[in-house]
Amino acid sequence: MNSEASVKSQPTVKLGKRLSQLENMLDQSYSVIWDCCCDHGLLGMSLLQKKLADKVVFVDILAHQMALLEKDLEGRFPSANYQWQVICQDILKLEVPQVESQLFIIAGVGGDKAVKFIDSLCSAMNGLPFDLLVCSVQGNYPVREALIRQGFYLKQEQIIFENKRFYEAIYVTQNTGSVITATGNSMWDWSNPDHQNYWQKIFPHFRKKALADPQRFSSIFDEYKKLLESADISAADKSILIESIDR
Repeated sequence: MNSEASVKSQPTVKLGKRLSQLENMLDQSYSVIWDCCCDHGLLGMSLLQKKLADKVVFVDILAHQMALLEKDLEGRFPSANYQWQVICQDILKLEVPQVESQLFIIAGVGGDKAVKFIDSLCSAMNGLPFDLLVCSVQGNYPVREALIRQGFYLKQEQIIFENKRFYEAIYVTQNTGSVITATGNSMWDWSNPDHQNYWQKIFPHFRKKALADPQRFSSIFDEYKKLLESADISAADKSILIESIDR
């Protein structure tokens, strides 16, 4: 079987709900896509298979996992047809090429780590614009603050619910785009029960923090309160959401 036929017959990489939604958010192809903290590399492999980048770089600090990933890639994505690279290294120590059209995907890590990665990448890129797709595990407010501070603009944002856990997927660019807000804006669909449930998790979390440390968290609590106040639902529905928290 020739290499072209082999590529056509290759089984499609199967993604779960969260990774599928992340992939579907991408609205362009790139010279290089970096799948950071890639774990098994499924998202990067799917992007590689769909030719959404000239090259996909898989990055993680887990040596054993990266060795298995490299072996898997060698079998499924021959170098004659695909460009990829596996790097076993801390993202904070990455040396990134100064080329146009790069996307860094940061998913599956906590908010504090995501913020460190964002700041580190901005320093490493030395003013060269790039895109980010961030989907951290909790800590979304400080992640958004970091993106705003570093001068990113919003391309798209989504609330993702998978395996009883909520995520915020934030796709941003340093080129032109919409303004990023710290509590999210376009991602909220107040007619969606999952989105209502997500707000009902966030609101008491920051209310508790505001009571313990008003100087630091009262303004954040107020922002999430105003978010509901501006929601496109009836006053009665807003009252129900708040009352259900207080029960």
